[in-house]
Amino acid sequence: MATAVLVSSIFTLQRSCVESDSVDQNIGHEEHMDASEQNDHLRVVMDEDPYREQVTLRLDIDRFSEFAVGHPNTGRRLSQPIYARGLPWRILAIPRQRMMSTEAGQRVLVSDFGFFIQCSDEIDVKSEAEPWSCAATAVLIVLAQQPGIKNCTKHIHHVFHQRESDWGFWHFMTCDFLLNPENGFIKDDIVKLEVTLSADAPHGIKWDSKKHSGFIGLKNQGATCYLNSILQTFFFTNMLRKAVYQMPTENDDPERSVALAMQRVFYELQTSDKPVGTRKLTRSFGWENIELFHQHDVQELCRVLLDNLESKMKHTSVKGAIPWLFEGKMKSYVRCKEVPFESVREESFYDLQLNISGKTNGICVPRLPGRAYHLSV
Repeated sequence: MATAVLVSSIFTLQRSCVESDSVDQNIGHEEHMDASEQNDHLRVVMDEDPYREQVTLRLDIDRFSEFAVGHPNTGRRLSQPIYARGLPWRILAIPRQRMMSTEAGQRVLVSDFGFFIQCSDEIDVKSEAEPWSCAATAVLIVLAQQPGIKNCTKHIHHVFHQRESDWGFWHFMTCDFLLNPENGFIKDDIVKLEVTLSADAPHGIKWDSKKHSGFIGLKNQGATCYLNSILQTFFFTNMLRKAVYQMPTENDDPERSVALAMQRVFYELQTSDKPVGTRKLTRSFGWENIELFHQHDVQELCRVLLDNLESKMKHTSVKGAIPWLFEGKMKSYVRCKEVPFESVREESFYDLQLNISGKTNGICVPRLPGRAYHLSV
């Protein structure tokens, strides 16, 4: 008798879940780029993103000897603004004169080098501006300009807001120390500053998410955060969003049509300036209010939504959009060891279950309620 063994299972993802117009338009161009050109292109795109989390700011203080004495025209320097989290950030350098007592009891004039990071916008100085806050960490660096000399660095963490839009050190070091060429921080009367900054998403009593980030969120009805994560994922799958818009819903029941409710949510996410509600969508599911406070299985809900949309798209111009975007194929091979026979079975899938080492997704209990006596972990 021939012995059959399972040889392998092959998974082939038919289409990427996320498609974008820009990717389609730029494929032909990027095919002609070498690896270094593609990296440079990506770096430029990332550097131009005003909502990125991390930025690097630089400021060269020329005529530092004039700056150090606090000349009205040269005694305050600001770098060009660099945007992170939708806010403009600058390096601010200020000299400050103060009297200091020496060990001999003499009073001498000392010029301190003030080094700050500033977060502000032109409208923020107005009294009617909307309140805002943004937590950030930064490394303030005076760059060494001689070999063998280490950079001078200090760290800050601060919540920036209207009344405290800059933060740093009035006495980062003395200007006399920087002016001494032997210390290695000045060359050609220029001192170089650098700041690496990482900012959290900004908040505020009247924070305008659409204005400062370009996006808005979804309201939580009770315990519907899992639903909101699915909707945001679907919304940012550009090809799916286009297909949802093209579904014919003119004759649908406004209270029961999941497709029409999805169109409403997507449209409001795209055009509204305020967080979008999902009550009409959950009502189209047939859910009662009590169900809004129970966590449903996110994988199961995702499948139900996709199945509903796929069914609605049949016999329309966007038929097949769901499997084209999300369907994968799995082939299982059974091959006999001793005879030349092989059986192949192909199955479709929309999601993959992945086992995580040391983790389980079940809860062991002595007995399940009712007649459900079996539990698989």
